[in-house]
Amino acid sequence: MALLCAGVLLTGCASAREIPAQPAASPTAAAAAQGTETPRRVSGFGLYFDTAVTVTLYEPEDGLLDDIWAACARYEQLLSKTVAGSDVDRINRAGGERVQVDPETWDILQRAGEISRVSGGAFSVSIAPLTALWDFTGGTERVPTEEERLEALPLVNDAAIVLGEDGTVTLPAGMSIDLGGIAKGYIADRIAAMCRTRCQGAVISLGGNTYVTGEKPDGSAYRVGVQDPQDSRGAAVAVLSLRDGSVVTSGIYERCFEKDGVWYHHILDPETGSSAMTDLASATVVTESSMTADAVATACIVLGSEGALRLLGELGLDGLLIGRDGTLWQTEGFGDKYGMVLTR
Repeated sequence: MALLCAGVLLTGCASAREIPAQPAASPTAAAAAQGTETPRRVSGFGLYFDTAVTVTLYEPEDGLLDDIWAACARYEQLLSKTVAGSDVDRINRAGGERVQVDPETWDILQRAGEISRVSGGAFSVSIAPLTALWDFTGGTERVPTEEERLEALPLVNDAAIVLGEDGTVTLPAGMSIDLGGIAKGYIADRIAAMCRTRCQGAVISLGGNTYVTGEKPDGSAYRVGVQDPQDSRGAAVAVLSLRDGSVVTSGIYERCFEKDGVWYHHILDPETGSSAMTDLASATVVTESSMTADAVATACIVLGSEGALRLLGELGLDGLLIGRDGTLWQTEGFGDKYGMVLTR
């Protein structure tokens, strides 16, 4: 069965808590009779970063799953804007003063700045003042007034974030940042790095971020499904095959609502402060860096198909784009490279 990237679509949860891993599978009677054992498989599920996190490990070292959950908890405390005392919270509350941050936070912000520049601002971590005006998950379906939106727009400016060589971050007073568009990708990368040396293979999922590494027990490639934006949750429009790497999808079909005859979704255009109204319904990026794929997939939605293909080409990334009308675009050689099978 294919894994659904973005499409099994594990989205926001109210609080972070850990659910113990399922016990490892024991050898089947048939395998035991033949003198062989089924590979040990350990699966776990947790809630972090307002996202469901699922992990499946093949032949893991003892303690690996516990270490993964400990890493998730640490990153939540470090990178979440809603956790008091996190690096992001301290930056946002500093009133323009320099803030010493963890080296990992600094590295994420540096990469975010690079992607913001190359995408012409289509990806932005300083979009937080705008996102705070909307409610896509709390049930109120709040839409900001034009006055509120226009007042917040000047506060969206990633170029104004100063990263000091001494590991500090300076954010102009009044601005705020949110790493939600890039942090899950970074965390997926770090978990994958842990798994490469401590288990035979792993499947890691953080919402729309799926990372596979190592080998499946039978030696075959992993199969990752890409959600069909026009179908029910879990229905794939395409299935990809890969052995090591990340598949990240951003889409306009999950956190969304219709109000007063207008349809809105959570991917905001930093230039307008409203939902990105381009021709794309989803953008899938495949690469070794889930952090890069995370940010670039979001930028692709904002840019639309033409700009997205140009951005993917400039960065040398593989991508699959799906239009609101169902049209599919792909970077050169994408289908052959990932053995893509279309399901419609």
